[in-house]
Amino acid sequence: MLRWRFPALAAGLLALATGCSGSKDGSFATVSGVVSVDGTPVDGAKVTLYSTAEVDGKPGASYSSLTDSSGKYLIATTGKDPGIPPGVYKVTVTKFDGKFAAGAEGMDAGQTDAMVSDTGGGAKGGPTNLLPKEYATVATSKLSATLDVGKNEGVNFALKKK
Repeated sequence: MLRWRFPALAAGLLALATGCSGSKDGSFATVSGVVSVDGTPVDGAKVTLYSTAEVDGKPGASYSSLTDSSGKYLIATTGKDPGIPPGVYKVTVTKFDGKFAAGAEGMDAGQTDAMVSDTGGGAKGGPTNLLPKEYATVATSKLSATLDVGKNEGVNFALKKK
């Protein structure tokens, strides 16, 4: 009687684990492009995609990447998954001065919005966002991306200074 329980339990756990990774149907997307400000590529900008799909009434996941010296970014893998779920994403782009470095890593949209005040930085004496503040938060950014299954190349963000 106990002989069948362990294999059944193992099979059930495997099915559960497989079903919980990535998108519900097992399809994934990758995204790449260039970030520029008034036509000039931006080195060291953080591009963050926030899923617009809610999961159990909570905001969806976010995914980020830093741009290289030519302004290029790539989001291709998350953990063990070969990409991110396809769908519609709100996009923020920030570049903080040296005082900040990687401080927003792991923050959700609400935490990032709270950190990045209307002045484009944080609290007095805190980090300063070197890019136009309108692109810094989900609430103020008008940037978005719709990702299809597979490679989504040329998803560029041409920012403008006011």
